[in-house]
Amino acid sequence: MSGNIKMKMSSTSSTSSSLEMNMGLKMKATDMTSEDMKMDMDMTMGIAGQDLNFKAYYTDGYYYINYSGQKQKQKMDFAAMQKQMENTAGQFNTNAKNYKGLKMDKKGDNYVISFKLKEKALNDYVNKIMGQMNSTGVAGAGTNYADQVKFESMSGTMTVNKDSEITAQKINMVVSSKEDTKLKVKMILDFKYHNIGKDVKVTLPDDLDTYKEAPAASTTAPAATTAQ
Repeated sequence: MSGNIKMKMSSTSSTSSSLEMNMGLKMKATDMTSEDMKMDMDMTMGIAGQDLNFKAYYTDGYYYINYSGQKQKQKMDFAAMQKQMENTAGQFNTNAKNYKGLKMDKKGDNYVISFKLKEKALNDYVNKIMGQMNSTGVAGAGTNYADQVKFESMSGTMTVNKDSEITAQKINMVVSSKEDTKLKVKMILDFKYHNIGKDVKVTLPDDLDTYKEAPAASTTAPAATTAQ
């Protein structure tokens, strides 16, 4: 899997300002439905003129992260790791009842589905994406971000191949703060899923035994994570 998230935060107050963030990621994973799952992921984040780089891995019940040479590992069960991957991949419930304004166009061998999400699905989706903030300590694990933001607009497309597999997703979303009505955030999430159902080679470093152990995680990883 590969993906890109663009976020622009702007304020229309007397001291107008804006902040842009770009995040790119590439991930490969094998045995994603079993406890033998292995994953390697590269992530880059550009914010305020600085580029941050992360590498993350999962194997044998441990989640490993290497940030600028700082190496750490957490014991994480398979279910928690699957949840973390879903969050980072921007995946959402594909039940038709969550959508409105559905439209489908055929392009070659694929179908492109355009949609808007209903309010409850929007709440769930924002909490899934913004919930990555929990892992960086910005907010507590119980934070409900849908209580803090107002949804201005939300639309997207989903590309499905002839085997009914989702091969791409794109989301355009605008939200504003309930506490500061002049603060607005625009987000574009663009994900592509490659080699679905095919063998993928996961490369793990040789020095995982040197990573320093941190307290075990039950539901989230210490930093944002996501299959090729």
